[in-house]
Amino acid sequence: MAKDLLFEVGCEELPARFVEPALESMAEEAERLLSERGLSFGEIRTLGTPRRLTLFVAELSERQPDRVEEVMGPPRRVAFDEAGNPTPAALGFARKQGVELSEIKVKETPRGEYLFVEKRVPGRTTPELLPEFLRELISRIRFPRTMRWGEYDFRFARPIRWLLALYGGEVVPFEVAGVRADRKTYGHRFLAPEGFPVSGLEEYLSGLRKAFVLADPAERLSRTREEVLRAAREAGGVPQEDPELLSENAHLVEYPFALAGTFPEEYLELPEPLIITAMREHQRYFAVRTGEGKLLPAFVSVNNNRPRDPEVLRRGHERVLRARLEDARFYWRRDLSVPLSERVGELSGVVYHALLGTLAEKTERLKALAGYLAGLWFPEKKALALRAAELSKADLVTEVVGEFPSLQGEMGRIYALKDGEDPEVAEALLEQYLPRGAEDRVAESPTGIVLSLADKTDILSAFFAVGERPTGASDPYGLRRAAYGLLRTVLHHGLSLSLRELFTFALWVLERQGFLKRPQGEILDDLLPFMEKRLEGELVAAGFPLDEVRAVLRVGFDDPVEVRRRLSALHRVRSGPEFAALAVAFKRVMNMTKKLEERYPVRQELLKEPAEKTLWEAFSAVRRETEPLLSGGRYEETLRCLTRLKEPIDRFFDEVFVMVKEEDLRRNRLGLLQEIAGLFLRVADLSELDLSEYTRNSG
Repeated sequence: MAKDLLFEVGCEELPARFVEPALESMAEEAERLLSERGLSFGEIRTLGTPRRLTLFVAELSERQPDRVEEVMGPPRRVAFDEAGNPTPAALGFARKQGVELSEIKVKETPRGEYLFVEKRVPGRTTPELLPEFLRELISRIRFPRTMRWGEYDFRFARPIRWLLALYGGEVVPFEVAGVRADRKTYGHRFLAPEGFPVSGLEEYLSGLRKAFVLADPAERLSRTREEVLRAAREAGGVPQEDPELLSENAHLVEYPFALAGTFPEEYLELPEPLIITAMREHQRYFAVRTGEGKLLPAFVSVNNNRPRDPEVLRRGHERVLRARLEDARFYWRRDLSVPLSERVGELSGVVYHALLGTLAEKTERLKALAGYLAGLWFPEKKALALRAAELSKADLVTEVVGEFPSLQGEMGRIYALKDGEDPEVAEALLEQYLPRGAEDRVAESPTGIVLSLADKTDILSAFFAVGERPTGASDPYGLRRAAYGLLRTVLHHGLSLSLRELFTFALWVLERQGFLKRPQGEILDDLLPFMEKRLEGELVAAGFPLDEVRAVLRVGFDDPVEVRRRLSALHRVRSGPEFAALAVAFKRVMNMTKKLEERYPVRQELLKEPAEKTLWEAFSAVRRETEPLLSGGRYEETLRCLTRLKEPIDRFFDEVFVMVKEEDLRRNRLGLLQEIAGLFLRVADLSELDLSEYTRNSG
């Protein structure tokens, strides 16, 4: 009979960002480790707070199934003599395994014939397995950083203080880092610190609620949201929407209690982004606005305690925030004393990267790239683009950005407007960093688009030029984000360009500055496939099937916008009833031609069979019709036109033998197929499409 497993690791407070990844890895590893042990189980659920990581496994089987193991012995040539009599090696193997010689089998292996014996191994009981399983599970929970404590070699994110482990309500006896498992858990550190015994999940959850702990992260997030809304209403407004901050606060507490506070109105003279960041970055406070969106001199804090006198706690928060805002005002006023344009000269003293020079040198590259990109699409904006590029990194040497790096770009925009710069230039200083993530908006103004693309192009070409490309999960310079940002921006705005030409120009700029340490061709050979992979991901994320994306990318990806046009056409045409049959016919063409190294011209006088003459005539007509369509980027019409070749191709393969002995005829027929393949490959390689459903349905 299956029983439930309840396991909790109690520890010192974890950083908020550790909790969710730890719970995810806990569930993944539990499922994997239980499966490896042959144990069956039902639902796996994880719960957690900053002080506990909890695993619940429903209906965990009571024992492993019995299994048969094969034990390999000596080679047959050693185990038996020439007369077929067993040698001491065979007798010793049988004796060691506790079987009769007659029970030993000889099996063929890649290394030759060997003796084997099959042994039935009874499964172990789950209580026997659990101590080892739980010790391994704890060691496999993933954290950004781990530590050792006391005299123990064991590593965990924070010191472990208690272990609760119950299987079917009985304690699982084991020990980790000097802590023995028990049936006790502990309540809120301040509100109910005493331990109490539990026997199962329901008692665990209800007991923790009574002890001021909401162990379910979803429940705690919901309660945190309610608390923040309540406190903001008390302050006369609504909280600033910030899902990331809400989640962080929920993982900082076990039982949220929100409290509203105020700050002197005089600080409202500061830019809103600066006020909000001063509250958010260090204090995790929520800003409060009126229903009309006006920022109020108020905030909401989320606390892990319910003090007897909330007023004391409120005054403490207000005092800390006032000091933060006073610092922000000090930096803000000092920054205003120097125009942004005058800070450009300071960039020569700031290293961008040891192998890529200073921020001043990066700025020069951005100016060159901005001029190039503006010339492609917005020549009338070139002067604004160059001005934006010149000022683009100046806010990095301001004191506000030095204190709050997340405000880069935002403060540049604000200072530029204060200095009387063109509003589009100011907006571009912010938009250069867009999109910051998968859900973020892209740059919208022409000048912002140009600067954003220039910055991302420089990041990609510069770091690939010095060999700093992402490996595995490591991407310290955000190159994947830059690639996605570049592709999303050009796709969103439908801006055609050649990636090869763009990066070739960027590498030329780097070479002119003396930063190109590898041959340009070698860098492009690394960088362009990297971009192709990101383009594939972006198009799949946009909802296109992977096989269609690969079919289109296979024939070229230099212009992402043109790639999407071909892909959209293929996607629309593919749903037609005649298209799958055409794709199958095309695969036959590709199978005959893809490995040919030589290109064969078609000589019409060698077309002998009626079927090959018909195919040539049909192909010639379709080619004449599709040439203007292809030139105009009308790919959907092109594909629909190509479907007319399906029947002639089928008839050709039914009636004509291609690989005849006569070389002239054979080459001529292969040349005809090469011509047909070449026309299809100007849109997509249909042989990449998954046609298994069609072939199943068509028998």
